[in-house]
Amino acid sequence: MSAGQLLCEPARLDWSQPGGPRASEYGDVYFSVEDGLEETREVFLKACNLPDAWADRPVFVVGELGFGTGLNALALWQLWREHGNRDGWLHFLSVEKHPLSLEQAERAFADWPQLADLTGRLLKQWPSRLKGPHRLVFPEDRFTMTVFHDEAETALAQMRAQMDCWFLDGFAPAKNGAMWSQPVFDQLGRLSRPGAMVGTFTVAGAVRRGLAAAGFEVSKQPGFGRKRERLQASYAGEARAAEPVRPAICIRGAGIAGASLARAFSMRGCAVRVIDPGGLGVGASSAPAGLLTPRLEKADRPHVRATLAAFDFARRLYAPMEGFNATGVTRLPGNDKDATRFPELAELMGEGYRWADGALEMASSGWFQPRSLVHSLLDKIEVAGAGQAEPGEITIHATGPGFTLDGDITPSAGRVGVFSSNAHHQPLSWGGYLVPVSADQVVLGATHVKGWDAGDDEAELTGFHASLEAVRPELAATVSSRASSSWSGCRASTPDRLPVVGEVGENEFVLSGLGSRGFAHAPLLAEQLASQICGEPWALESIGVEAFKPSRFQERRARRQS
Repeated sequence: MSAGQLLCEPARLDWSQPGGPRASEYGDVYFSVEDGLEETREVFLKACNLPDAWADRPVFVVGELGFGTGLNALALWQLWREHGNRDGWLHFLSVEKHPLSLEQAERAFADWPQLADLTGRLLKQWPSRLKGPHRLVFPEDRFTMTVFHDEAETALAQMRAQMDCWFLDGFAPAKNGAMWSQPVFDQLGRLSRPGAMVGTFTVAGAVRRGLAAAGFEVSKQPGFGRKRERLQASYAGEARAAEPVRPAICIRGAGIAGASLARAFSMRGCAVRVIDPGGLGVGASSAPAGLLTPRLEKADRPHVRATLAAFDFARRLYAPMEGFNATGVTRLPGNDKDATRFPELAELMGEGYRWADGALEMASSGWFQPRSLVHSLLDKIEVAGAGQAEPGEITIHATGPGFTLDGDITPSAGRVGVFSSNAHHQPLSWGGYLVPVSADQVVLGATHVKGWDAGDDEAELTGFHASLEAVRPELAATVSSRASSSWSGCRASTPDRLPVVGEVGENEFVLSGLGSRGFAHAPLLAEQLASQICGEPWALESIGVEAFKPSRFQERRARRQS
């Protein structure tokens, strides 16, 4: 994967005929014009022996090719709510090359008022067109969707999961051959548990032969509606449930990394202990305010996909929480390079990003109160002031620069100031930043100093106001030139400025190196680590996980030496 487009091409829909939308590029329908919901139930749910197949399964995983309007996901979700395993968790992984916009999805969902409760909840988390996986979690129903936006073969190659059944729901093979190719079928085999069931509407000979070559036993079954036949298949071997992996977890650190981990593991039913001498919301997670903004890069690279997905995941997670304010953020160019780069980024990023009046408007960004979000994530989870990992526990280090990883995680001190103001302000970023924490106060920041010492308080605070005056003198005139208070803390930095997440020893893991974007990146990275440890489908592409692995710095040093 190298530089390229960050967004998938959008779905182009034709609504001119009755019965629902058609895909203009493929000349095919998204679902049966007779009864799309009933077709889903017959061709996919019943064909995969649901709900009986998930009875007593602690984790059940459904894969899909062709997310489309999300109708199959909704029907599956509804069935799970009505007849699911109360102590289990359902994962749904799907692939879509041409994602629908939020508006297109809303229009399509209007045909299914009986699913209104679920469609409303799905629309609140509707994924953007960014390439790569988008994880949507509905913990109250023990249900997770992970929607991969990419070519089917590319997406499947990046998945790490074991499917209990498959819904093959792409457009007809004659119109969408890339999704019904032998490499795709081979990936289905790689990702299937023994006995995994397959349901699909097509009976094309190439599909029958491709599935058989990939290790599936294929049979024709009566079709739905006007179609006389459909296919049903099962992967070789006897179906068996995966053993649940719910280890006891000891998390060291109660900042945003530790709080995100505690939420991810406790949600899965793991016993969780959090240890931090400082208590809740410590270190860089105790600042008076922060901006939630994405890390913006133009290239389509593994770490870019992962960090942008992490920002979207965090924004969706925080949206209903007290302490998060979805105000949008204005990003000013810090130099001539930014002035050229930002308009290009606005075009690349699509909806929610706009270049106007010499600034990048990021509508999906906002500002937050760190302690409030950390408290919400640690709801009902006690934090102990001291303690060691007990036998059988997995230890996860989330102490920021307190865990050095052979010197590859280092401290970066920073300071912010609280200033009085006599005007309302939009959150602003320009290298420094301004956060309107109340009607008459703003936070200005922040410094980045190597080491633990944040430096001279007064000089830095004066510099914050001067920095604002240099970019927006009219705003600086409404803000006091002297700070009423200040805060300093320490972030965890790495040589490549990317997070560190993964295994560092037997029953020992780390989530650190989050720099100044801990609140944007920690929740999804915690979800990924919990998925790995608990044996569930990964939340990130495998190459994204590789980009963040703790051993990467040691491996780079070894390559340079050789």
